[in-house]
Amino acid sequence: MSPTLTRFVLTALAWTTSATLAGSQNVGAVSGTVRFTGASVPGPTRISNTTDPQVCGQEHTLEDIVLEPGGSGVRYAIVAVEGIPKDRLQPPPPGVVLIDNTSCRFAPHAAVATIGSTLEALNSDPVLHTTHLYGPRETNISLPVQGTRVSRRLDRPGLYVIKCDVHGWMQAFVRVDAHPFHAVTGDNGGFTIDGIPPGQYVLSVWHEKLGRREVPIRVEAGATERLDIDYAAPEP
Repeated sequence: MSPTLTRFVLTALAWTTSATLAGSQNVGAVSGTVRFTGASVPGPTRISNTTDPQVCGQEHTLEDIVLEPGGSGVRYAIVAVEGIPKDRLQPPPPGVVLIDNTSCRFAPHAAVATIGSTLEALNSDPVLHTTHLYGPRETNISLPVQGTRVSRRLDRPGLYVIKCDVHGWMQAFVRVDAHPFHAVTGDNGGFTIDGIPPGQYVLSVWHEKLGRREVPIRVEAGATERLDIDYAAPEP
């Protein structure tokens, strides 16, 4: 695992383990897999490149769909529990999300954060990049030389789309919530969200190409709700 992904995973684990029900340790979890079950397996969008080809290469993908090698798990889907009453939560501590411009792509491609967290943009390439955030608040971070690192505070909830103004295929997504009950699916499409107050909620799943799913869930103290979310086709 690269240092960038290691740092991201450790930060995500810190947010998850800090989430508790106010005044009680009686919490539950939800775990599952996001899968593509359609007969025709879609591939990522591919483009030819003429910008900095000596560094970036001559072809890239948008990484708009990445499936488990030899399997059906969908990577980079964003999963979140919705409908938890605010008075049942403790304010989650802010974290750090590192978005690395490396090999002319953003790493990670998708991430989650809590309000007040810091987004750190890093340029690991010997060419100019920008980390341009669109969404609840627009901000454009210029990273002119290799090694440049710039921070911005994520103070509004919602889904941020990140693009590079120089290399148009580069894109990433960060979902910001007022709670830590969210996750990004891993290599096999799996996810786990724990520390959830017991109750009936909605599990929302969002993927940039496959679209959105909503599934009702019931979280019980000391138990894990397990489910699979299936997509049969990309959004039209």
